[in-house]
Amino acid sequence: MICGCHCIICKSQVLDSKQIGETEDDGYFDMHHTCKKCKTHFNHLDGQIISNCKICGYVNE
Repeated sequence: MICGCHCIICKSQVLDSKQIGETEDDGYFDMHHTCKKCKTHFNHLDGQIISNCKICGYVNE
């Protein structure tokens, strides 16, 4: 998945992205991103940084 998002810490656009919600009628869905440069994991919509995520299985190593 490619979108216009960038890391909320280092501003890199090199992200690993996972769909975490159902696809809406308009085609939109919520995502979590992990920056491949600084390893920050965050919610696409609200910008919340997440250290360990039960929703998508991300674990901060």
